[in-house]
Amino acid sequence: MTLPSKYQNGGIDSSLKGVYRASPVKLLIYGRGTSKQLSDVVSELGGSKAFIITGRSLYEKTPVIKDIEQSLGSVHGGTFSKIGQHAPIGDIREATALMAKSGCDVLISVGGGSPIDSAKAIAYNIHEETSKWVPSIAVPTTLSVAETTQNAGFTTEEKHKIAVSNPELVPKAVIYDGEIALHTPLNLWTSTGIRSLDHAVELMYHPLASEIPTKRMCLEAIKDLFTYLPQSKANPEDADVRTKLFLACYASLFPFLYTGGVGLSHSIGHAIGATYSIPHGITSCLSLAPTVRFKASNPEEAKQIARIIPYIGKQGTGNDEKDSHIVADAISKLVEGLGHKTTLTAYNVPTGDAEEEAIASRALHSKEHKDFANLKKIVHDLY
Repeated sequence: MTLPSKYQNGGIDSSLKGVYRASPVKLLIYGRGTSKQLSDVVSELGGSKAFIITGRSLYEKTPVIKDIEQSLGSVHGGTFSKIGQHAPIGDIREATALMAKSGCDVLISVGGGSPIDSAKAIAYNIHEETSKWVPSIAVPTTLSVAETTQNAGFTTEEKHKIAVSNPELVPKAVIYDGEIALHTPLNLWTSTGIRSLDHAVELMYHPLASEIPTKRMCLEAIKDLFTYLPQSKANPEDADVRTKLFLACYASLFPFLYTGGVGLSHSIGHAIGATYSIPHGITSCLSLAPTVRFKASNPEEAKQIARIIPYIGKQGTGNDEKDSHIVADAISKLVEGLGHKTTLTAYNVPTGDAEEEAIASRALHSKEHKDFANLKKIVHDLY
């Protein structure tokens, strides 16, 4: 189902005109120990057997998956624990085959964006073969927020990032368990928090983002991310702070059905993430502040970015361009305060004009794009 073209008339300023199409999320459960309610959620979705999709680290290095399997009891019908970073297509194909043979009628994704997107891609593949949609439940362990969208991103054998999209791919239920989140390493946790911030900031100038609820939720999310990410770094064992950050991340990409990409920072992230094996949380640490500085020169976009000022405790100047630079500087300070590196050199990305041009081309999908030269300069400055 695509949005009828007659409604595709949104604008960067949606304060007086816009469209909000609700997503098919049926249930959000949050709090300590809530993952123990998974068997009830499976039943509520009309299922009887659940197949878990996750990655090696959670399965091999933490008790999280074993605990969930035990909690599910007879409802547990299988586990695939080999999903790699950026959701490689080979892993998805292998998991799809196992899921199809398992007799399960619900998917449960546990982990960050890669397992969650993989579960969506598996559901898409099964639908392609059977014309039936398998509902999924997301149990995130990071703040990447793949759980609220209809897009399933994955990586081809050539390391190109592509996606499939359908409203039926949105997980029907999301469970945020602050206790499970304590098993996520702090560096990964806070970097994906910046990914969540990336969503919220870029939706402020997204042409399909409505004022209510999307932008208002984004502003609150930005405030909470600036508040609780430093607290989580200072007190990494505080499950309640992690739960508050889960809610902030949900608000940052509050479920709504949109088509296309989120924004330029995300495009840069996709261009460098899979190619150089850089996690998406880290790509946002690299790309968000420079993107906001670039957007500051666009009056319409700067007006929306400037709205962030009071939500991060800063004093506005009354000039949207200057205020956008204040926002960009605050993002840079937050990233650095969390201990994340902000240069491509730090992640061993090859240098040179040809490499910069290739990254810009992947991000914009064309060297003919009007922003190609500007983006190439942004990439150059990231070294």
